[in-house]
Amino acid sequence: MPEQDRLYVLKRTIFDPKNPRELTFKIALPETFTDLKAAKAEAKVLLAKEGYDVDFFDTYETKVDPLNWKYGDGVQVFAKAPSGEEFKVEIDTVKNSEGLKSDDSGKVLQPLHHVLQTIVEYHDDRSGTKRESIVEGTYADRRKACDRALRVLLDPDLTKEDYAEYDEYVDGTEKPFGPDVFVHAVKETGENLLVSVIADH
Repeated sequence: MPEQDRLYVLKRTIFDPKNPRELTFKIALPETFTDLKAAKAEAKVLLAKEGYDVDFFDTYETKVDPLNWKYGDGVQVFAKAPSGEEFKVEIDTVKNSEGLKSDDSGKVLQPLHHVLQTIVEYHDDRSGTKRESIVEGTYADRRKACDRALRVLLDPDLTKEDYAEYDEYVDGTEKPFGPDVFVHAVKETGENLLVSVIADH
């Protein structure tokens, strides 16, 4: 397919509400598309392709009617396991900054590196259960992804000193939040922010 100006990234998250203090999701960004219709179709079958039996879940809902959908605009599938774990399959939209191309089905086949920001909103909910993740960029070149990760939380009007805490974990630095996390910051309001680089392969 010809180059498109946007990418549609499938994002599968698993959150265990019994362990809300864990700052990170179990998250995967397994597939990326240049065609939204193809991305939506793949999102609906992703959990099954990952080996999950739909009948295993106590709750399993797919987005059919947007007007009556209660799980968020980007969420295509919501499921809840008997253990209480919550599964979401979402689609995040990012700029196709590298001019990545897809096959005839609309899927980008080359290995990719995604920049992901996770926000844990302790200021609204001290349990840590209120959180979200956002794909901030998608790159074929890991170096570009890493560079972007170090700049996600900064701009001309927002510096490291504006945060209550701001730590970078570059190559060779011990990463207390896992090997994928490049930045951990805390806002004065109590929000915890983590920026990761996650490969889809």
